[in-house]
Amino acid sequence: MDFKPLISPSPTRPSGVNFSSATALFTALHGNFSLSTLLLIGAAFQTLLALLPIPKTYALSPAITLLVLRLTHTMLITYNIIPNPYLKGRIPKKSTAQVMDRNGNFAGPGKEKVAILLLGAKSNHPLGIFAPDFSYVGGLLRKMTKELESDPTQDSGFLGQTSVQRTDANGAIEFILISYWRSIEDVHKYAHGPAHREAWKWWESTLKHHDYIGFMHEVYEADKGMWEGVYINFQPTLLGKTTYLKKDGELVGGEVKEKWISPLLDANRGALRSSARRRGLLDDKKLVGDMFKENAYVAEF
Repeated sequence: MDFKPLISPSPTRPSGVNFSSATALFTALHGNFSLSTLLLIGAAFQTLLALLPIPKTYALSPAITLLVLRLTHTMLITYNIIPNPYLKGRIPKKSTAQVMDRNGNFAGPGKEKVAILLLGAKSNHPLGIFAPDFSYVGGLLRKMTKELESDPTQDSGFLGQTSVQRTDANGAIEFILISYWRSIEDVHKYAHGPAHREAWKWWESTLKHHDYIGFMHEVYEADKGMWEGVYINFQPTLLGKTTYLKKDGELVGGEVKEKWISPLLDANRGALRSSARRRGLLDDKKLVGDMFKENAYVAEF
């Protein structure tokens, strides 16, 4: 069976985390303020308008107009009158992410192992991302990401990453980078490289001054056949957002053109339609049952 990625190859490596995008900045600012703070900012703005020597209808119109526009936009999307922007880039069919080999080829379901690094930073400070020196932390993370994503050979073992943002129970903002690697050895090798050593040295030398800045990392490695990823109606994310440099492509004009391959493959039917098949196990209920010492059910999802 011919396995063709659901996303066309790219001549350049797609960016995994764009720290400088307007969307990333808006998300960070939005998460930095609690709902009550945002409501108070809006109320204060409305009060200032009401105090100006202008007709009251003018003072009230911005909030009412924005609310009407938001409601109208939502209803138009709900009743399919205008396109749903939240569906942009999503893949409607069931897909699975399969790690490619070191040449950027698909060797078969579950044939490669994968390591996962969770790297986090948080601000335990009332100013959130505006806390002293927290912007420097962001600069270090950007520098490390740029170094990894600009690797022209992918020999570092870095496959790609996704970022998530959350607010903890105390209201502190937290950022997590979830990255994928070929092995734990590759992760540790990078940890002793120049960009991470710079961040490491800065943190060790300034720790006593930054008791409100938190760092964390967790790293795991899953052997071949011991991992799986399935997505339906999702935009590429997590393992599905990694990319692989094809190193044995066709010669064009005397050189092999760069081609970055997506790991997302059709999982609706055939060799990737069940969990056992996606993990590279034989589609045999007895074999799976023997592995887990019980009668196992081969899931179709």
